[in-house]
Amino acid sequence: MSQTASSPLSPPPAIELRGVSRRFADPGGRLVGVLPTSLSIPTGEIHGIIGFSGAGKSTLLRIVNLLERPDAGEVIVHGQDLTRLSAAGLRRARHRIGMIFQHFNLLHNQTVADNVALPMRIAGENPARIRERVKACLDFVGLAEKADVYPGRLSGGQKQRVAIARALAPEPHVLLADEPTSALDPRTTLDLLGVLADANRQFGVSILLVSHEMEVIRRLCHRVSVMEGGRIVEQLDIADGRIPEGSRLARWLSDFGAVGPAASPSPAGRPDAGTGHHFALEAAHA
Repeated sequence: MSQTASSPLSPPPAIELRGVSRRFADPGGRLVGVLPTSLSIPTGEIHGIIGFSGAGKSTLLRIVNLLERPDAGEVIVHGQDLTRLSAAGLRRARHRIGMIFQHFNLLHNQTVADNVALPMRIAGENPARIRERVKACLDFVGLAEKADVYPGRLSGGQKQRVAIARALAPEPHVLLADEPTSALDPRTTLDLLGVLADANRQFGVSILLVSHEMEVIRRLCHRVSVMEGGRIVEQLDIADGRIPEGSRLARWLSDFGAVGPAASPSPAGRPDAGTGHHFALEAAHA
């Protein structure tokens, strides 16, 4: 049985990936995914993953709750190796891992309250406890008055708030967010980042967030991992909102920070420009 080193004063990491990999062929036959990669996220941290499309960001995120089962390696969430669990054990473990999707993934024939209640109903929770958690979570995201409304009558920002409430309802240890703001306008994005920051502060939930938007990472995250070519190539402490000078990320933003993604050519002659798959082309929002 895998053990995670810790002391009485230091809880085990919220998430620990040890040498995980996942490879598959895209429609063009090109191998994509995650090369052997390790990552440790302390309890209570908001950790960002950023990189170019196809770098492996979302695949790595989905490995955390085994929506993508790794070809090799260990996935340890709060001291429990998910790769060693039975199917029933994995289902139970997933109840403490919330997930927020880019396009909300709400059931449009169910009310807001029913959507928030869904993961707890699937887990067989007591109906009274479900009602209590639904009310608390809708209050938290500021949508208590929308409990009986259907998702089709909500704005994009309100739909994502419902998705956050649904993810928080089972009281997860960990929250996984896959491009949660990419379908939202800038003002709504700021509001949603505030909700996620409040969830981290008030409930102590650890958050792993994938984004291609540098400003989202800068405003919300304590640390960031930069991915390229299926690997984490850099990890940075950005708790103060600043990108450390001399880092790869700082160099990319210096080169492309004022230029839109579609208009930015790869710089000729740079050693990392050969493929054109440059993170800063997509992430120059800072």
